[in-house]
Amino acid sequence: MGITTVGTVGAWSGAARGGPGPDAEPAALERELTEAVLAGAARSDVLRALCAATGRPARLLSARGVPLAATDGGAGVPAAVAHGVLAGTAGPVVDTLDGLRATALPVRAGATVAGVLLTLGPGDPRVRALAGAAVTALLIDAVRAGEESAEAPPRHTPADVVAALRSGTVSPSQRAAAASLGIDPQRPPAGAVLHYSGSRLRAWSTALAWLEHPVQQEARTAWTVVPGEAVLARLRNRLRLMTGDESADHVVAASGSHPDSPEDLARSFTEAERLLGLARTRHVPLLTYDGCGVVQMLLPLPRARLEAYAEAHLGPVLRRPELMATLRAWLAERGSRQSVSEQLHLHRNSVGYRVRQIKNLLGTDPLLPAAAAELHLALAALDLLAADDRRLCGADDDDAVPAGR
Repeated sequence: MGITTVGTVGAWSGAARGGPGPDAEPAALERELTEAVLAGAARSDVLRALCAATGRPARLLSARGVPLAATDGGAGVPAAVAHGVLAGTAGPVVDTLDGLRATALPVRAGATVAGVLLTLGPGDPRVRALAGAAVTALLIDAVRAGEESAEAPPRHTPADVVAALRSGTVSPSQRAAAASLGIDPQRPPAGAVLHYSGSRLRAWSTALAWLEHPVQQEARTAWTVVPGEAVLARLRNRLRLMTGDESADHVVAASGSHPDSPEDLARSFTEAERLLGLARTRHVPLLTYDGCGVVQMLLPLPRARLEAYAEAHLGPVLRRPELMATLRAWLAERGSRQSVSEQLHLHRNSVGYRVRQIKNLLGTDPLLPAAAAELHLALAALDLLAADDRRLCGADDDDAVPAGR
C-alpha cells in the first residue's frame, strides 16, 4: 500500500486496504504521504492523493494566495485572506477567487511556510482531518524545494510584480521582472484598476488570466499597468465581453497619472483606486487622471481639506438632501427648469421654489461663473469623499450614490 514511483511519483495502490481512497483514515494517510514525499513524491502527487481521499479538489496556495499546485486548475484567494489563514486570524472556511467555498489550513512550521491548503466544498470535520494529514508531507516538500533552489534567483509572478509596484517597494529582482514584462523603468506606465460587479466571478477570473498584461487580482478587483486611456478602454471592453454580462456597466476601470519612476507607481495606483471609487459613485464606466477634470486638483489634498472646502461652499445645504439633488441638477442642466423638472420628477414650480431656497442659503446665484466654479469643485470634493468612504469600507454593491443625492 502506498504511492508507487514510476519515473514520476503518482499512482496510488491499496486504496481498498485503507489507503488514500474514500475510506482513508487520517493517521494512515499522513504516514503514507510522508513516506511518499521522502521517497521523492511531489506536492502535486500529495494533492492528488488528498483529492482521492476526500473526494474533493485540492489546491496549495502561496502566502500571497496564488495557486502553486491544484487538482482542478482553479484560482486562489485574496492575499489578505491567505495571510489571515497563515496568521490564524482567518478560516477555516474561505471563498476562492472563482467563487467557491473551501476549507483552508495553514501549512507552516516555525520559519517554514509551504502556503495555504484548500479542500473545496462546505466545511466537514473529516475532510479537515484528512487535509491536516497532508500538512507534514507538504512541509517536507517545501523544505526540499527550498534547498534545491537556494542558489537560484527569486522568481516573481506578474501578480507579484504588480503588488510590488503598488506598494512602492521594488527590489532589484522585481525591477528586472518588471522589465521582462515590458514595463520600462525609465518610462513606466500608469497604474490602473478594474472592478467587476456582475455575477460570473469564475468568468471574470478566467478573463483576467487571459490578458496579456500583468495582473494582480483580489476577488472583484484587479490591478495592472497601462500606457494610456485607449489601452485601458480596450482592456475594459475585452473583460466585459469575456464575462458575458449583458450590462455594459459591470466592468468599471480607472487609471492614475503617469509616474516618473517605478517607485512613483504607488501614487499612480492610489489615484486610480480613488478614481475608480468616483467612477462607481457617478456610474461612469471609465475614468482616467487626464480625463477627470477638476478632480485632479483635489486628489493630492488630505481628507480634512476636502471636508473643509465642501463645508465652506455647501454648508447651508449639505444637510438638505432634496436641495443638494436640485443643486446638482441645476448646475448640470445650466439652469433649465424644464430639464431639472423632468430629471427629478418635480413640478416646475417646485424646482423654482427649491432654487430660491438654495440662492438664499448660499447667498449667491449658483449660475454666476465664479459661484458655479466653486460649487462644481465643492461637489467634486464631496463625491471624492464618498468614493473614498466606499473604497475604504470595501463596499461591493452598486447602489451607492454621491452624498446629497
